[in-house]
Amino acid sequence: MGEPRAEKAKELFNKYDSDGNGTIDQEELVIVLRKLNKTLSREDCLKLFKHIDVNSDGALQHQEFVDWLSSKDSTYSGAKAGMMLDKKGKTRDAGKDMDASKKQKLRNKFAALDKNGNGQLEWLEVYDFLQKRYPNMSTPDLKFLYDCADKSSDGQLDFFELLDLIVTVPQEKADASAAKRASLHPLEAAIHRDDVKQQFERAYIKEEEDQKALMQMCTDLADQLSKVRDEDQRHKMWVEERQKLMREHYAKTGHLQAP
Repeated sequence: MGEPRAEKAKELFNKYDSDGNGTIDQEELVIVLRKLNKTLSREDCLKLFKHIDVNSDGALQHQEFVDWLSSKDSTYSGAKAGMMLDKKGKTRDAGKDMDASKKQKLRNKFAALDKNGNGQLEWLEVYDFLQKRYPNMSTPDLKFLYDCADKSSDGQLDFFELLDLIVTVPQEKADASAAKRASLHPLEAAIHRDDVKQQFERAYIKEEEDQKALMQMCTDLADQLSKVRDEDQRHKMWVEERQKLMREHYAKTGHLQAP
């Protein structure tokens, strides 16, 4: 969040205030949100409007919108990030100012993620990458952001769509205190459509397997330490091995939390 996000919020407010009257009304926000993500119903959009409209006057003032988009409130983190993306922009303009070596590294990463080699990234192919880049977002928020980044609305991300996402939405630092919302998300009905239900189930299963693997590693470490008689040595080993374990786990999954 911070100053860059606040500046972007001011720019977006002026853009979304289509009639230029100094406020964003319900219809203006509905149009914006449904262009960003076609899975949203009118009811979903109005739910988000009500969340932002803290003074409940039926209109979003400039400060209300800026405060919401630049705040650390994680309730609609996927929607916040998604709103920063421009659906009208040309994908091939993405990253035009990026250093060539960085762009090549991303091309290599894209190729590694593209398991079937079709030049497109499906949701599950890019899920781990997004989870590591935005570790404080829940799975539903990541899917919402993925759908917003899909400018062509073909259900997949090409290289330039992924590049635009990376350039536009800054990488997050993992917050160990951030509580992920694995279920009961405010946009749950829109995100969990029938056609992506199996994808979500597989993503949730993977998260559970990652956590079980971490717990097993901690159990194995505790068994090893129980055999060390010297208390000071045992404590030193615990600190060193636990830090190593957490680094390895984070590199693999993007999760910072210990069980």
